[in-house]
Amino acid sequence: MHIEREETGTLTATLKVKLMPEDYNPGVEKALKEQRKNAVLPGFRPGQVPMHLIKKRVGRTLLVTEVERLIDQNLRNYLQENAIRVLGQPLPKREANDANNWDEPGELSFAYELGLAPSVEVELNEKLGVTYPVVDVNDGLVQREIDDMRRRFGRLEDATTSEANDMLLGDMIELEADGTIKAGGIMNRATISLEYLADDTVRNSLVGKAAGEEIAVDPHKVARDHDDLARMLGVDHDRVHGIGDTFLFRIAEVKRMVQVDVDQALFDRVYGKDAVTDEASFRARVKEGLENMFRRDSDRLFKREVMKALQQRTSMALPDPFLKRWIQETSEKPITAQEVEDGYSGYSEGLKRQLLEEKVVEKYGLEAKGEEMDAFARRYVTDQFMQYGLPAPEGEQLQQMAGRMLGDREQIGRIRNSIVEQKLMTHFKALLSPKEHRLGYDEFVNLARTA
Repeated sequence: MHIEREETGTLTATLKVKLMPEDYNPGVEKALKEQRKNAVLPGFRPGQVPMHLIKKRVGRTLLVTEVERLIDQNLRNYLQENAIRVLGQPLPKREANDANNWDEPGELSFAYELGLAPSVEVELNEKLGVTYPVVDVNDGLVQREIDDMRRRFGRLEDATTSEANDMLLGDMIELEADGTIKAGGIMNRATISLEYLADDTVRNSLVGKAAGEEIAVDPHKVARDHDDLARMLGVDHDRVHGIGDTFLFRIAEVKRMVQVDVDQALFDRVYGKDAVTDEASFRARVKEGLENMFRRDSDRLFKREVMKALQQRTSMALPDPFLKRWIQETSEKPITAQEVEDGYSGYSEGLKRQLLEEKVVEKYGLEAKGEEMDAFARRYVTDQFMQYGLPAPEGEQLQQMAGRMLGDREQIGRIRNSIVEQKLMTHFKALLSPKEHRLGYDEFVNLARTA
């Protein structure tokens, strides 16, 4: 087999592939013999069907299969041996490939278009000017978390009349436009949590109500979203789109969450018996826990900002016409050229970020090593057993279980990504020496949504 590379643009090339009979005949002959062994035709004993009949029935199919196998294998080897980084996969040039005579094959010629990854240079240093976002865990945020704990471990009690944070249990009954109950309409037992209603007017209309009372409600305004509304009304998701805005809510019960006190019992339930023995220590532990929780989000946002800054400083071209064609030709569902064009900007920006990250990993030697992946898998197995209070396996048993994880392609991908992500974060912090940028909770959440 002969492969020749022809440059067709700054970031495109064509690979011309030629196969001679001596390339594909051995594989085809072997496949024909296997077919003959198992062939069953009337008038012939199993395994004794004449070869010319086998060739007539499946010869062309076997030839095409063998040629495709050889091309795929040799193209991959050629790209690897010549360190050619491609975007997407090679695309066959139809006009060149269709000229082959499969009925009387001799020399077979093919051509494949390539989109080439651009050469990228990155430099990590303090000049990048990226800060490290940190949530200011103040007393108000600590108190909010403690209040949530008090509710989490609290108890529900019956109440006479509803208040702004209560829950109402009752029946949602569909009405006609004139306010009468709709015959054959929806009737379902539901719960409305007043605390979480977004519309203050709706919440106020449900405050001061008692069991047995009835009130007209718009079901769309007492549900978070369509999925929540479907559960509330006991219907399929598709049906909620046609539901009207007039229902009767017949209150059956008023429930109130009574929060537990901030005392030793709460300390023990949250952190274990006698791990904390006074309120000051309890608040300190809560604050520390929040800071650790937000630290993971800070790392994620920091990495995102670093990659954004790198992308803004790095000029990078892509083989856009090739990529647009590749997207259209390899899409699982049919997609028009206009649809490709409409979504291409987002795709190309994501691809540039990926190429930048790959370059950082390559330049600074951050790729996951085999021993690191093995150690990660063993730690993961051990943690899973400990999570369920079971004794963790050791020695050969532990290694066998880790080996099964590493034998799964998807698991390998997740393990590799986790290791590389941690290495990137450590490297970014070491090389960029970022200053902390303290943000209020709401400001931090907004940054997380928009960054």
